[in-house]
Amino acid sequence: MTSPLLPPVRTLPPANTTQRIGLFGGSFNPPHSGHLHVAKTALKRLDLDWIYWLPARGNPLKGKPADFYDRLHAVRELIGHEPRMFVSDFEHWAGLRYTVDVLEGFTRHASNAKFVWLMGADSLQNFHDWKSWQAIAETLPLCVVSRPDAGPRALRSPFVRRYAQMRLPERDAALLPFTPAPAWVYLKAPFNPASSTKLRTGGQKS
Repeated sequence: MTSPLLPPVRTLPPANTTQRIGLFGGSFNPPHSGHLHVAKTALKRLDLDWIYWLPARGNPLKGKPADFYDRLHAVRELIGHEPRMFVSDFEHWAGLRYTVDVLEGFTRHASNAKFVWLMGADSLQNFHDWKSWQAIAETLPLCVVSRPDAGPRALRSPFVRRYAQMRLPERDAALLPFTPAPAWVYLKAPFNPASSTKLRTGGQKS
């Protein structure tokens, strides 16, 4: 039975929604306070209605993660009673592997929603290694939240060089959900040092 303190697993948003929805994908292996920091920053600064956390089935750029549903339930525990955050099992349920396909599923299902893809600046550093990264960038606007030791390197990435002219000023972040892709914003926020790698190796608390 679902705890009343935890949001349910919500695979997809309502098909007819027109709301502003952040999609936050990742291995979350394990999820930690740094991930929650990114989500809360985007929720507030972009004035989003909801955030859907999307645990990945796997990550071709990393090693094999922990069991999918173990990670999904860990995300649920992390977001706790946050009323505007949900965790979705869509990637597993739909049998998908790549972000570009997940986004196609969400945008086809709820074509009038104002979706934004969320990521930490550490993920932006290697975004150009993702399958069809340019298609992702041209499907949804991107919100990038600063992370420790990632700022200068992330802002020299191939994505930033290619889409430099599509960057919104930080003061206009709330306009991002209404801005056609390609568009992106970089949000500076107080750093949270939590790292999945350090947590897996036992070098840090969550």
